[in-house]
Amino acid sequence: MGWLLSLINPLGKIIDGLNAAYKSKLQAQNDADRIEADKQIAFFQDQINLATQAAQSDRWWSPRSLMGFCAVIYVAKIVVYDTVLQLGVTPNPGAQVSGLVLAIVGFYFGSKTISDVAGRLIGAWARK
Repeated sequence: MGWLLSLINPLGKIIDGLNAAYKSKLQAQNDADRIEADKQIAFFQDQINLATQAAQSDRWWSPRSLMGFCAVIYVAKIVVYDTVLQLGVTPNPGAQVSGLVLAIVGFYFGSKTISDVAGRLIGAWARK
């Protein structure tokens, strides 16, 4: 389960690096080690800021947005047009297409949720 969550969490490695940098700062024996740890902390915080900005400011032509639009169109056609309005019948596209659409929807909402939660946790942790 942890392996699957590590695939979904885009900030996992960055947060692990940030935690390691904070630990090394706490365990630093001299000023040079503290300065090096501060540089690492600043680097990882910049990486988190870049990832957060990228997630919040996707352009409509970015691959993530285009895949999201395709999934929305597919779901709208199947659910609204075919099922609710009963105006059409779409043949079963197969398990691969359905699985791909579910994966896109899951990763789209999952990655946004995880990045928002991670940003808030790190922000709260940095304020301490």
